[in-house]
Amino acid sequence: MRQRRKLRRPRAIFLKINRSPFTQLRIKCAFHMSEKNLTYWRNKSLYINPSAECNNDCLFCVRQFGDGVFGFDLTLESLPSPAEIEDAIERAWNPHFDEVAIVGFGEPLLNLDGTLAAIRKVKQLADVPVRLNTNGEALLIHPDRDVPKELAEAGLDRIQVSLNAPDTETYLRLCRPKYGRATYDSILDFTERCKQYMTVEISAVDIPGVDIEACRGIADRLGVRFRLRVFKGPEGALDGILRTLTS
Repeated sequence: MRQRRKLRRPRAIFLKINRSPFTQLRIKCAFHMSEKNLTYWRNKSLYINPSAECNNDCLFCVRQFGDGVFGFDLTLESLPSPAEIEDAIERAWNPHFDEVAIVGFGEPLLNLDGTLAAIRKVKQLADVPVRLNTNGEALLIHPDRDVPKELAEAGLDRIQVSLNAPDTETYLRLCRPKYGRATYDSILDFTERCKQYMTVEISAVDIPGVDIEACRGIADRLGVRFRLRVFKGPEGALDGILRTLTS
């Protein structure tokens, strides 16, 4: 009899665990995350990682301090294909997700076709809002494409543009963009073009030396929302960033 009780207990525990949809969600997402690093999650939000490459080298970026977020490794060997992204979304999908965010470990719009495929795939699976976080440099990355219109036609609901600076000089020091001085004005142009298609907000990270109220004023002038983001790097890193901005 003692031997039977030992055999039954693991089975009972297993059944109890699997009655919880949130436990199943954690197991499912963690399993597929380890395969290709294309999806990750937190609470009821699914995140999609279409690119680990970036055309900026921001001093405050989480890429400077680790290989991922929320305990997930988000490094990728190359840009995934649209089909790979669609497959990863389908594998990770759970009906308890109530929001989807396309927030790459790099810049999602470096993989524009993969990002568009991700939006369309989510909309096929469920009627949930889809948000995209971007550095807003799409007009420079894809000068021959109407990126705001393509995103809207795919079904994007909201776009968050990482402005992070109130002027060109601060942006160059803080974000170190590949495209140089043309970048800042192009971001503002992209933000303006997106307004006719979807909800738009610009964001800035709360970093000493950055005039946050001036960033908020730019959002007001453009007629879009403003979001203040928390710095997610180690506390000591802020001193180095401040020295760079004020040197």
